[in-house]
Amino acid sequence: MDMRRLGKITMFTGIGLLSLVLIAVLAMSAFVIKRPATTTSELAEVKPYKWNKVKLDGNVISSDGSEYFLWNKKGENNNWIIFFSGGGASWDARSAEHPIKIMNFIKGGDTGNYFPNIPFYMLSLLRGMMDTDNPDNPFYGWNVVYLPYSTGDFHIGKHNAEYKKEDGTLFTMRYNGSNNVRSSLDWIYANADKPDKLLIAGESAGGFGSAFWAEEIASHYKDSEIYQYSDSSFLKSDKWPKVVDQEWHADFTKTFGYPAEADIIGAAFKANGYLLPPNAVLLQSYSLFDEVLIHFQNNINDYKGPQDQKMINKWSQQMRASVRSLDAALPNYYYFLTDYGLNAEKGTTPHTFATRETFFQAEQDGVKLLKWLGDAVNHQKRYSVGSKFLEK
Repeated sequence: MDMRRLGKITMFTGIGLLSLVLIAVLAMSAFVIKRPATTTSELAEVKPYKWNKVKLDGNVISSDGSEYFLWNKKGENNNWIIFFSGGGASWDARSAEHPIKIMNFIKGGDTGNYFPNIPFYMLSLLRGMMDTDNPDNPFYGWNVVYLPYSTGDFHIGKHNAEYKKEDGTLFTMRYNGSNNVRSSLDWIYANADKPDKLLIAGESAGGFGSAFWAEEIASHYKDSEIYQYSDSSFLKSDKWPKVVDQEWHADFTKTFGYPAEADIIGAAFKANGYLLPPNAVLLQSYSLFDEVLIHFQNNINDYKGPQDQKMINKWSQQMRASVRSLDAALPNYYYFLTDYGLNAEKGTTPHTFATRETFFQAEQDGVKLLKWLGDAVNHQKRYSVGSKFLEK
């Protein structure tokens, strides 16, 4: 399977690693798949650095009607990461009709638009800042709560949509992200008591979710140092205001305190500049020519033309304009822009860093991503990287 092609057409979770996992599954059976060590809602029963499956109360469900739960990994200090997973988007009937499935990888072609359930192999994909037992990780020893994503709605939907497939059959798309998050937060609030440092983070689709929910989470932890980090979360579309309220029924302005905009992640960060505590630190990282985000922005905006260098540069310039605007408007905002991994032939760069091995490898202008993030969170050394890209 061509990893470069897979990276282009797959979704928001560092999905380029998925083909390797699937090949391993076929070759070595299920023994290679990480599974939670325990299934319990009692944090005291969990051993450090072992993933724990947490079953939740409330109206929790994945978009296909299957079980929803969260994962927790206990650390050895009083710092916490609340991490929102990526995993695609559904914005209308047509996109909802095509979820990500393993058979799509086997058959080739487009892999789909979103995860309709929590993949059994997902824990095997998690690396990077999730490796909290790695001394090289700036979040070594931290507690982690990982919110899976299986509703295609950036973690904010509140609607069961009845859609019709192309063949005329009906199906239900459960945009249940809001209920899943609120039940997850109930568990978090009951188990994470006054963290010293709290990092509210997410990648791709989860980067949007972490930005949207940051104010509510921060308001519960008024005595904690608050950091909000979105990795690889830029999709510009005039459709967003309609999608979030008419498709997802998120009641966006009432729920989050500001209106959705075409640059919806930019709107969230600007709002968090005044909604979060004054000392909260806002962080973003981007791959300069992100092949996956470009692919999906084209899909959402119904663009049917070629993904040529002109289109690649258009997305990149829009993303950089958003970063430039945030940098000018927000005193506690810092960014990491990089062309690490640039494919000279295609003119694109890989997607996401936070939960991939590239978290430890990505570097720009002599500064590694993990150092930039670790300096900001652990050492009060805050600076931006890749500022030369904003000058072009």
